[in-house]
Amino acid sequence: MLILIGESASGKSTIEKELVDLGYIKIVSYTSRPIRNGEVDGIDYHYITDEKFIELDKQGFFAEKTIYNNWHYGTAIDDCTDNKVIVVNPHGFRQLKKISTLNIKSFYIKVSQHERLIRIAKRGDDIMEIFRRVISDQGVFQNVDEEVDFVIENYNINKAVYEIVKYINQSVIKREMNE
Repeated sequence: MLILIGESASGKSTIEKELVDLGYIKIVSYTSRPIRNGEVDGIDYHYITDEKFIELDKQGFFAEKTIYNNWHYGTAIDDCTDNKVIVVNPHGFRQLKKISTLNIKSFYIKVSQHERLIRIAKRGDDIMEIFRRVISDQGVFQNVDEEVDFVIENYNINKAVYEIVKYINQSVIKREMNE
């Protein structure tokens, strides 16, 4: 299971899409927030009510969960299997890392703040959204680069995906040699 972590506009979702094109399966998380224009239930998220989320949480359904902007987000434990890829924040990563039965490889997608600001501006986000994202990322990602398996400098998507695949292949070879 591949875990991608990175600040806003680091390219983690684009890298996830590239990995899906290479055969990995995207883990679709659950959320209680309303569906946005252009999103598709079961593709972007599984959209459920707050009540349903809380009920599933009490049943031990989620491997990781968080609350962001008063909405619940979580990943089903049954979805956390090999050959899957997910984008999570550091809090979600730390929860997943505690589950000893998961076979995870984690990647911190690193980009300079200057480059991230340029990318956010190019996306057309308004200035208040840019400000909110940059502020919300501060501190949350502190030292995560020391907790992950690999740090990927993402100045070129193709190169970043290549580096991830290279690390995965090296890990598989090492594991097979030790068996």
